Amino acid sequence: MTTMKAKVLPWLLTLVLLAGAWTLVKITLPVGSAQEPFVTVASLGETAHARNLAVTVTDVHAARSVVDAEGWSAEGAWLVVDLEASSQVTQQYAALRDATLTAGDRTFSATDRGTTFLGQALVTGVPRSGSLAFQLPDDVLDDSATLRLALTNSTLDGVIELEIDIAAVPVESEVTLQENGWAR
Repeated sequence: MTTMKAKVLPWLLTLVLLAGAWTLVKITLPVGSAQEPFVTVASLGETAHARNLAVTVTDVHAARSVVDAEGWSAEGAWLVVDLEASSQVTQQYAALRDATLTAGDRTFSATDRGTTFLGQALVTGVPRSGSLAFQLPDDVLDDSATLRLALTNSTLDGVIELEIDIAAVPVESEVTLQENGWAR
């Protein structure tokens, strides 16, 4: 009987170790996840918070032309995002510098042409408002996309993401970008 235990015990121990290794592999985060940003999922009309950034996306427009208050205009396929944003902890280096829209495997940056909210300095606890504009290929207007907003493009900072069904947004002939200013 003792020899049988001596033969079975290593096999049982091997099975226990294999099960433990399999469990460890399943619960371990993927390679590179330590460099991923902290993502906060946002909803239209609701304030989302990510470390030093608070954002409320108030409206989304699709347009064939955009105009700003200073007279700049551009034709094409545009997605305009109206938003309010503030810093939460400090206003030092707090500006909305990273605004991208990802549709499928393509990523588009917010335009810096005209008067947009891109690069707008933020104040702690006091929301400012404005618009971001993305010039897109026509086929993206029939797609869905992920809006990604952050203070920097650093992978270790907080990021706010909002899913947008662009196909459900009616295409307007012209949209005027909001003037950058204090939120109402």
